[in-house]
Amino acid sequence: MAYRKIINGQLALGYGSKYQLLRMLGWHRDDFNKKVMKALSMDGTIHWFDFHYDEECDKELLNVEFLPQIDTEWKEHWACGSGGINWDAVGITDDGTYILVEAKAHLTEMKNSASGSPASIDKNKKRIAEVINHYGIKTTPEAWMQDNYQLANRIVITHFLQSKGLKVKLIYVLFENGYHFNRDNSESVSEKEWNNEMNRELEEMRIKNTEAESLVNWCIINCAPPKIK
Repeated sequence: MAYRKIINGQLALGYGSKYQLLRMLGWHRDDFNKKVMKALSMDGTIHWFDFHYDEECDKELLNVEFLPQIDTEWKEHWACGSGGINWDAVGITDDGTYILVEAKAHLTEMKNSASGSPASIDKNKKRIAEVINHYGIKTTPEAWMQDNYQLANRIVITHFLQSKGLKVKLIYVLFENGYHFNRDNSESVSEKEWNNEMNRELEEMRIKNTEAESLVNWCIINCAPPKIK
């Protein structure tokens, strides 16, 4: 049996959002930064924070660890359980804007529903209700806690940080051709499919045409572009 070391959860070799994001940050950082900033309608550069070491493994940044003075307050605000919200990358721009990255390479990664103890679910439902009411969104907290719960909690934390006077941008980095690991079996997602998926979530959550729509940004990156010297 071949020995396989699991790094940072499960880092696949040659495919998947973790691999593709690491590839972009390591080998194509300038181009990656430009695409992210363009998607955010911003100028300047991004400084990316390091992850934590854990012996031979590396751990994603969790919650608001990059702002320790606010992290404790966030964990009182939101029921994080034993973990909380993991970020695929966190950066800060020249003008002090924090960039929160959620990376995806497969459509099934987009669906996530609320789980945890009844007390935790009830607490987070109240926080979601606060955000929905703040933006005048015509829906219920329960509707945000089904398949679109992951986007919901990332909207909540973005709103929380902005309410503290911080400049914060949430962006989904979506990889086109990011899951192509076998020529006969590719489950990669196209640019059109990613745009449809993001717009579907915004529609289902009743975010479209509300001020909350400005909280959700996405950048689609082709992992297999034509050869460029």
